[in-house]
Amino acid sequence: MIVHAKQARARKLRNATWHGIVIALAALGLTACNQPSTQSANTGSEEIVLNPPGGHPLSDSPEPEEYGEFLARQEELLPIPTNEIVKSTRLSATATVIGRTVYEKNCAACHGPDMKGDPAQHAPDLTDSDWRFSGDDHETGGLIKFPSDVEWTVRYGVRSGNPNARGVEADMLAFDPQYRNEHDLGDFGRIKTVTEEEIGDLAEYVLKISGQAHDPVKATNGEALFLDNAKGNCFDCHTEEGTGNAALGSTDLTRKELYLFGSDRASIIESITKGRRAVMPAFEGKLTPLEVKAVSAFVFSRAGK
Repeated sequence: MIVHAKQARARKLRNATWHGIVIALAALGLTACNQPSTQSANTGSEEIVLNPPGGHPLSDSPEPEEYGEFLARQEELLPIPTNEIVKSTRLSATATVIGRTVYEKNCAACHGPDMKGDPAQHAPDLTDSDWRFSGDDHETGGLIKFPSDVEWTVRYGVRSGNPNARGVEADMLAFDPQYRNEHDLGDFGRIKTVTEEEIGDLAEYVLKISGQAHDPVKATNGEALFLDNAKGNCFDCHTEEGTGNAALGSTDLTRKELYLFGSDRASIIESITKGRRAVMPAFEGKLTPLEVKAVSAFVFSRAGK
């Protein structure tokens, strides 16, 4: 009997991924199907993934005959919300194919080919579970993040000039007025609330709460300034514990690995003195709607849970 190439691939995949045979009645009770395990098996020495993400061995450029049962056609993604795409093996597989290419062409220059972020570009690691801005989940107040939250950032950017951009509400104020941007000059004028010495004390406190070597006496002074709304007023954005406010996109200062502009003493002093205003461009209009959805689903799938 002649077997179509696609059928042969599918049969080979199913046979290769069975960990055991589970017999289940189909919806109408007329047929039965074999369900491959979606879990990992631990043999004692190494972990074997029985059903890898994507549901089948997926190449970067699938052949036309691969689309169908296991791989959605590109046009199928367009009417589907991004949050639903990641729930489907077929849809997410196609999003991976498209999204990987879009990422390599448009995102890797800042976030790195490995998605770990490029310190020189002040771009965050996209593979961890730390999201700089809050999400749209109503029940948790944005603590739980969805693929649509990534899509919003991709579409509108961060301080990109787009009215829907993230980070518009706040940036890191320059405590030395000569370095303030036009926006901050409009809000704060040229008032100077801390001296150069006090900036050093604030830096020592930030070093302390991030678990780094610091001057205890200066750090104590810095803590008082940090919590003084007439002086440092740092807690207003970074919270009293220094753990950051996702609604504003402010950094968790207790975790030095999340600092985008350096966590050493000199870098912290420079951040306080000159301020910081990280920007990510908006890709709406630069990418097609399909590309925006695909790269958002792709990035979300690579992030830590």
